[in-house]
Amino acid sequence: MVKKYANPPVAEAVCEFRFSQESPWDMTFPGILFENMKDEYPKRDQRWVREVVVLLGPEGLREELLVTERAQFSTEDDGCAIQVGPHLMSVNCRKEYADWDSFRSRIEDAYTRFRDVIGVEAIRTMNLRYINLIEIPEEVVTLSDYFAFYPLIPVGLQRTPAGFITGCEFTFHDNRDNCRVELTDAVPESPGANAYLLNLDYFLAREAAISPDDVMDWLSTAHTEVERIFEACIKDPLRELFGKVQEKALPAT
Repeated sequence: MVKKYANPPVAEAVCEFRFSQESPWDMTFPGILFENMKDEYPKRDQRWVREVVVLLGPEGLREELLVTERAQFSTEDDGCAIQVGPHLMSVNCRKEYADWDSFRSRIEDAYTRFRDVIGVEAIRTMNLRYINLIEIPEEVVTLSDYFAFYPLIPVGLQRTPAGFITGCEFTFHDNRDNCRVELTDAVPESPGANAYLLNLDYFLAREAAISPDDVMDWLSTAHTEVERIFEACIKDPLRELFGKVQEKALPAT
């Protein structure tokens, strides 16, 4: 069973597509796409993005810092945005737009328009990411009371950490997909509280393992797995903080 909450902790939801290098690309594409999407995303901006990529060369694997320009189309209130760059598109939505039905509809609409205007030869990889900001109204928090996934402090080091990050990467569906799970401390908004980020990043690990026609089916699977992982990482005291309102059965895997 998966729980639906009155006040879910998701701060941002992201879906990113990376297309094959054989997919067509031209510097005029963002402008053409914006004209096709400005009814829903009327604000346009340009931004430079830095990312580290791993390249395979004669000397073996190496990391390289790339700086690329992306076009961003946003809703009037900046609650959702589409980013477009060479062989890449992402859909980002803040908390108030992160409900799955609404978010899924935005992803499908953006992907369909991208595919119609620019074309998609193949999906190299894609991911569905949820960033959950969890605030607990206590000055001192015992993580094991609230989380099933948390850092284990050795007996010989029984001190409260000033900060922490703990993470794992799990495989799914015969190693086709992976999910990175990370829990870190964060800055609380309320005085006398503690805050944590639970980051769930589910992605296509086996490149080109799904066809362009199967994107939405893959996303439904990804979302189901993310819901399972989220529930496995938390305990009932957190569910009470989120305000559980209903339950529904998840499809079998």
